Amino acid sequence: MSLHMADVEVTAALELRVPRGEAGSLDQGARTVLAKIDCVREVDVERIDGMRPDAFDLYVDVVAQLRLDAEPEANHADLVALLRDGFGVTDVERLDVR
Repeated sequence: MSLHMADVEVTAALELRVPRGEAGSLDQGARTVLAKIDCVREVDVERIDGMRPDAFDLYVDVVAQLRLDAEPEANHADLVALLRDGFGVTDVERLDVR
């Protein structure tokens, strides 16, 4: 039996932990963190709203357009949980399904 996944397009406001020392811009670092999340198929970073450094990482507030793989019956809470489970995601502040 095959499992069918649905494409879901969302706009998300998230807080990410981006490792220091990575080559590139904050925008690229945020894109890389988001692209590594299992359910994320496409990433378009709209804007960076803030950044707070600590000794090892940068905490980045980002708004991004994402295309997610999700079960067809996934609701808003399910989509938020999929993103929150992603490595480097410290908070999902807003999620709007497009």
